[in-house]
Amino acid sequence: MVTVRDVIDLGIFEDIWLAAPCEGYLDRPVISAGILDAEPFFGDYDSFLPGEFIFTSLGFAQRDPELADEAVKAMIGRDLAALVIRPVALESISDEAAALSAERGVPVLFYRGHYVERLMAAVLALVAEDQAQAERDQRIDALIAPRDEAQVRADLFEITRATGSTVQCLAARPLTPDGCSLAALQAELGTLLYDFQCEQPSIVGTCVVRHHDHLLAFASFDRPPAGAVAASEQALIQRVRTAGRLRCGLSQEVPLGQGDLAIRQACAALDAAQDQGAPTVRWADMGLGAFRAAARGDRLFAGAAALYRSLISEYDESHGTELAATARAYAQAGGEVRPAAEALFQHPNTVRYRLRRIRDILRMPHLTDRELAQLLALSYVLAD
Repeated sequence: MVTVRDVIDLGIFEDIWLAAPCEGYLDRPVISAGILDAEPFFGDYDSFLPGEFIFTSLGFAQRDPELADEAVKAMIGRDLAALVIRPVALESISDEAAALSAERGVPVLFYRGHYVERLMAAVLALVAEDQAQAERDQRIDALIAPRDEAQVRADLFEITRATGSTVQCLAARPLTPDGCSLAALQAELGTLLYDFQCEQPSIVGTCVVRHHDHLLAFASFDRPPAGAVAASEQALIQRVRTAGRLRCGLSQEVPLGQGDLAIRQACAALDAAQDQGAPTVRWADMGLGAFRAAARGDRLFAGAAALYRSLISEYDESHGTELAATARAYAQAGGEVRPAAEALFQHPNTVRYRLRRIRDILRMPHLTDRELAQLLALSYVLAD
């Protein structure tokens, strides 16, 4: 937001001074700039808007002090950001105008300087840049903002008609991936979940939708679960397994406004089931794998981990060393030197020397062994 102070600080005036005391005038917002260069017809000043920074010489009233005073008071009454007068027709304002200025908080200033068009252009450019910056701020805020829970609820409702307090997501993929089996599985899961809903009084709705090469099944509940893991999870898994040859991943039961997290959890659990060759994996059972999935899904975390790995690997490439392998082994050994040395077929002192080099490369020479192990675990183990 541009203020009167910002305009004055532009340095576009040779001199500028306040015509009469006006408390807090420097903080008045400026939305635009304009010129009062002629007497408005019928004394109508409505074309001037609150928040405008108006330049004038009152030249049209040079031989009519009463008209000049009337113009000043009328412009103050428009709640301008400021009325800035070049002292041609006036060199001071009346006591009545000064009192009105103080009452409404609209400053009247006198100035000396360049052509008014040049001054106004500078103010307009400042306002335009401020507006452009405000738009950039909004876009950046939207770019980095976390998902709004109200919007998540609205989006989830559009897709699944889910209502209630919480939602749980199950991601499923047939063992034989083709369009026909996916469509058939969707219909079968829909029936199974409807039957499950009839047996579970806390469930207020179910839905199964296709998403790329897998299915997303949703169950929404009228109240939060009694514990961290819903009591109905095992019953749901047993019911889904009757659908035949498929793999699935099950999320936590989460607040409806965090439905996007439920989808991400279920998909990560499905990927884990695929990797393990298991029929079902629950997010709650993934252990360290849950943190790996979360780390991969968070670009800020992934970027930080990639940075530290790159610093070490670039040093290896330049110096023919094996610090990256040492960093990974040390992290996997939980910060224990001897198991890391055994995994690398190196003497423990060699590992200790390499760890000192890693500290130097990362510009963190004061890290304790425990802190270095934690950093390397985040960079290598969780980010793998």
